[in-house]
Amino acid sequence: MAATNKSDPQSQEEEILARPIKHVSQPGSETLNLWKRSIHSYNFWIKCPKDAQKIFADFSDTAYDIFIVVDDLEDETKLRRGISSAHEVYGVPLTVQAVVYMACKLSHILTPHLEKMKHVAVDHFIQMGIQSFTGQGLEIYFRDIQECPTFDDYRTIVRGKSSHPVMWGIQLLKLLAKKETTEFNFDVVDKLCYFLQIYNDYINLHNTKYATVRVFCDDLDEGKFSYPIIHAIRSHPNDRRLLDLLKKRPLDMETKKLFVNIMESFGSFEYTRNALEDLKNEIRADLEKTEVEKNPLIERIFHDVFSSLDNEIYFDGCD
Repeated sequence: MAATNKSDPQSQEEEILARPIKHVSQPGSETLNLWKRSIHSYNFWIKCPKDAQKIFADFSDTAYDIFIVVDDLEDETKLRRGISSAHEVYGVPLTVQAVVYMACKLSHILTPHLEKMKHVAVDHFIQMGIQSFTGQGLEIYFRDIQECPTFDDYRTIVRGKSSHPVMWGIQLLKLLAKKETTEFNFDVVDKLCYFLQIYNDYINLHNTKYATVRVFCDDLDEGKFSYPIIHAIRSHPNDRRLLDLLKKRPLDMETKKLFVNIMESFGSFEYTRNALEDLKNEIRADLEKTEVEKNPLIERIFHDVFSSLDNEIYFDGCD
């Protein structure tokens, strides 16, 4: 406790209890995070005042870090953004306590600023939590019963764990703006979140430089049914090699390379790359139909993602 502020007991307690959450956002642990960028990009249309943007940034960044810590716990992840995961440093009990504590603290960030709309924000927050944990729970369910989900199942999982938190973030930005703002086509938001999750799944298995930020192909360590893995298994239902290897959660490099080579021979990476291209075109077409102002921040996300695929540069995406 020597590093805490002894003159303020409440501050001292918060500093101790929040350490596991703050661990994942410490300087040097953050790469170019597409999830956070995607949320903030919507403010290009909402045009929330700067003071409200600061409130939103504090809230959404903390919420994101909480989700990351929970995700790492559930997946038993060893590394996050090039450093040890929070539970590896602080242990599971204190990390779980930090998640609960900081989730409760989040409401206090918002309520003083939402006035009569605070009940609406709280309702949105509860619904977001239900949907998010539903998505995460379904992903764990398929992993633990060792059954490969369908692409429809995968879409439901992503919609819960990724799309709904982003949609809630947009609703929050609109509440904080305290003015009439652009009506959102949430189908576009859903597709962009889907796009970013598929990208993250692809880069985890196909980009060897990802191993400098995380463990090489760590989706295999977790036994995760990611987008390209679902394609590989379901496109070859009579070939059980990948399913059997995934059940073992391989840790050694040679087995992981074998897994990736089989996927390559099945055309799963090409299939995933084509899916990303199709989704990008769908999102652009949908945005043109809505007749909203062209958003350079979203265009930049597309540029960075496809540059990373071409040049093997890793951007932290959605787990």
